[in-house]
Amino acid sequence: MRTSAASFIRRALLAASMLGASTAAAPALAQNLVVANARIIVGDGTVIDKGSIVVKDGRIASVAAGPPPASAAKLKGPNRVDGAGMTLIAGYIDDHRHLIQGPPAAFLKDQAATRMRELLEAGVTTVQSGGDNDEGVRALKAMVESGKIVGPRIITSGRVPTANLKNEEEVRAAVRKVVAEGADSIAEVHYPITEPPQKNVPTEQESRNLAAGIDEAKKLGVNFQVHASAPAPMLAALKLGAKKLVHTPHFGWLTDAEAKQVRDAGAWVSSCTGFGAPVFDVYNRENKPTFRDGKPWPEQVLDGEGRGREAGYKPVNGRTLYDNGVDFGFCTDTTYYAPAAIAHEIRVLSLVMSPIDLVKVMGQNSADFLDKGKDLGTLQPGKLGDLLMLTGNPLEGPWNFTTVVLVAKGGAIVVDKRALLKTVKVLPYVRPPQR
Repeated sequence: MRTSAASFIRRALLAASMLGASTAAAPALAQNLVVANARIIVGDGTVIDKGSIVVKDGRIASVAAGPPPASAAKLKGPNRVDGAGMTLIAGYIDDHRHLIQGPPAAFLKDQAATRMRELLEAGVTTVQSGGDNDEGVRALKAMVESGKIVGPRIITSGRVPTANLKNEEEVRAAVRKVVAEGADSIAEVHYPITEPPQKNVPTEQESRNLAAGIDEAKKLGVNFQVHASAPAPMLAALKLGAKKLVHTPHFGWLTDAEAKQVRDAGAWVSSCTGFGAPVFDVYNRENKPTFRDGKPWPEQVLDGEGRGREAGYKPVNGRTLYDNGVDFGFCTDTTYYAPAAIAHEIRVLSLVMSPIDLVKVMGQNSADFLDKGKDLGTLQPGKLGDLLMLTGNPLEGPWNFTTVVLVAKGGAIVVDKRALLKTVKVLPYVRPPQR
């Protein structure tokens, strides 16, 4: 008898929950870890040239210059790592990535383990799903949390298409339903449902529905995220109560005055600046530019205005938001190979952001976007032991953000490629003399 996709996902959820209850796989991820002799980019503006980090029971116990404190020697069975010549930085956070690729059941069975491993190898230790199949994402999260597969911490988002629902009560009921089913947040909600070059003006019912959804999510203590890809609907969404905005606007230029309105509303924006810039050597090896879904660039940029002008709108608008005091976070909004997607977003962001800016954008700002700033985003005592070891110093150049050789999640080492360094000599970057 043929098993349905829905049945497969339900069985995946059940099996993962049973595995978590019957094994020590999940608790094992909260471990002790000591790293010494490393450069430490704390993430709050502090850089320790040669210091140590101690993670106890999954959380950072100490970060200091010099060797680990004497108390670190008393920890039971910690992993001890010599970070000489390396740089430590907090685990990366992708505020919005599409995790389920293709039919959910087939993805969970055949691709999930590999795709989650790729995210970790890119340095992503926390990721929020971007409006994927609700049940499939919950099953994926359960597989990771139970230890069935190894992957980043997953923030699940539920879909509530406010523009397609009849009235406010139907919207409120939909929000309650997805939260009751296990959604950690409400996924990007398009406002308005039409985008340029179509008429980019929401109907009155669309606006009432969005306001109702935002309000209901607030009552439930859930993050509600709005996709407003042009300045006008972004500002309109703020007036309806939106606080979390997915995607930097790419239909027109954002003014300083408009950016200040975003700041004054206390809203956050996640980046996705790589949306309009061409991707190379992912979907082909012929040096042909493509959009993020593999279609030709620029003529088939999704919802684009033509000629790839989004590649200019997004980074410049992002810098305008950042300079006007908006908490600007990091996200890729992609499905393709994670290391390439992370590198692409960093590459485009680095057109307008310094390495110091990128540390803040990829760290504390991204954590705050998910309301996880108390636990993630920096290497400070009390926070989760999510850290990366890099062969290069990101403060010397943005390309070094992608030199990940070791990843720890909650103190547990989940990626370790240090053995490769024994066969490949890594030369340190030397700043040239000033002229």
